[in-house]
Order: sequence, then C-alpha cells, then structure tokens
Amino acid sequence: MKKTTTLLLLLCVSMATAFAQIVDSKVVENGSSGPYKAIAATEASLPNYVVYRPKDVKAAAKAEGKLPIIVFGNGGCSNTSITHEKVLSEIASRGYVIVAIGPLARTLAPKPTSTESSMLLDAVTWITAQSKDKKSEYYQRVATDKIAAMGQSCGGAQTLYVSSDPRIKTSILFNAGIGNMTMAGASKASLQQLHGPIAYIVGGPSDIAYANAELDYDRIDTVPVALATLTAKGHMGTFDEAFGGSFSQMALAWLDWQLKGKNSRSTVFLDKDLGKFPGWSVKAKRF
Repeated sequence: MKKTTTLLLLLCVSMATAFAQIVDSKVVENGSSGPYKAIAATEASLPNYVVYRPKDVKAAAKAEGKLPIIVFGNGGCSNTSITHEKVLSEIASRGYVIVAIGPLARTLAPKPTSTESSMLLDAVTWITAQSKDKKSEYYQRVATDKIAAMGQSCGGAQTLYVSSDPRIKTSILFNAGIGNMTMAGASKASLQQLHGPIAYIVGGPSDIAYANAELDYDRIDTVPVALATLTAKGHMGTFDEAFGGSFSQMALAWLDWQLKGKNSRSTVFLDKDLGKFPGWSVKAKRF
C-alpha cells in the first residue's frame, strides 16, 4: 500500500510539473482596466522574461479568438520591465500576450543589466513553440501570425533592429528614434529593412528622442508609418500614470487596428480623430 501511495504521489507531482507553467506572478494595478484582468508572470521555461497576459488566457481567447502577441524591449535596453509595467499590464488586459525582456521584479534594481536585441526574437521563438505544445496554456490560444515588436528608448532601438524579421508584422517605438545613431544593432539602414507598418509614440520637444523620431519618420519611404506626439510630456511619456495613461491608449489604437483588424481604430492615425487624446498630434503616410 505504501509503495502504491508513493507512486501515485510521484505521478501527481509529475503531472503538476507538466501543466503548471507559472512559477511566480504579481498583479499590477488590480489587473488593469480592461475586460480581462491581467497578471505579470514568470514561466518555468522562460525565467528571464515577464509574460503580461490575461490571468484566464482560456476565457480571453474564447471571447477574442487567438490573442495577438507582443515582444517588448525596455528603456536603457535593461533587463527589467518594471518601469513599463503599467502600460504592459493595461494592454494585456485588453486581450494581448506580451513577452517582456527581464525577470519579474517587485522593486527596481539599482543597476539593471543590459540585454541583447536578439532576446526579442528568442521571445518570439518561445511563444511560437508554446502555441504548438498541447501541454501549454497557450496552445492554440495565441496568434503567431499577429506579432508586434515594441520597446521604449533603447528598447525602441532593439525593436527597430528586429523589425526586419518576417515574423514581426508591426512595430511600436516609444520615446525612440534612431536618427544618425547606431544603437542596439540598429542604424538608419534599419529603416530600409522594414517590411511592416511602424508607429512612433513620443513626447514633445523635451523628449530626447523627439528629433530622431521626426527624422526617422521623414526617412521612412517603403512602409506605412505614423508619428504620434504628446507635446507636454518628455522621455518617459505617461508610463508612470494610472493604467499607463494615454500612451497605453495610443498604443492600443494602433495594435487593435494592425493586429485585431479593428479598422475603426485607424481614424486616430489617418483622420486625426483625437477627441479622446487631448494634447496629442498625429501624422501618417504611405497608408
């Protein structure tokens, strides 16, 4: 009897290990304001990233269809997304799965370490594998044909660098522009390697990236591009505001249009329908 009980216990432990992916998690702003309460999670097979996602992925996918995917690079190319978590949790709560570089953190480390741009593509590879694994919670619940790359400041340069990858369908650069610099592998040559629509979401002239974002916008001549500017804000935009402030909402307008096919959201960029975006200006071309 004792031997049988031990075998049953080992079997239960084995099953739990196979199916329990999340090994740590936290809730940002009570799960954010969207219809699918979000969590920030560490996955057992991806310890050096945070997955911002609806807590109940199954329910979200049932309501939305397969959930679009975002990979995210942090300001300073650092290994923590804690300074961006309000925006990321808010977007996740609207039916997205975001894989952000850096392990889960509850406080900001005094000296975050630097990361490589290739980590964004590693994140794409991981979530793609999860979508095909019958044991995974993401199995047939994420849309591997609807992947965005997104990043802030130096993470925006990482985003630009990987945006030539054919798996990336669209990109968002927050408070970022390459101009005449070389950063995280990206340079002005990267602008000619874009194959999908790209959006720049920046602060006004007090944003150190503002001039470079304007220059990138002028130089891009092969793909659709939009530049959205919140004039009164600087280099961190509204990342520290409740639910990520209007940076979250501007990003969602773009993502809903580009990845969820909600063409009504295009009016923000194409028709400058900014009634819900006071203080913003937008321009777009090649659409």
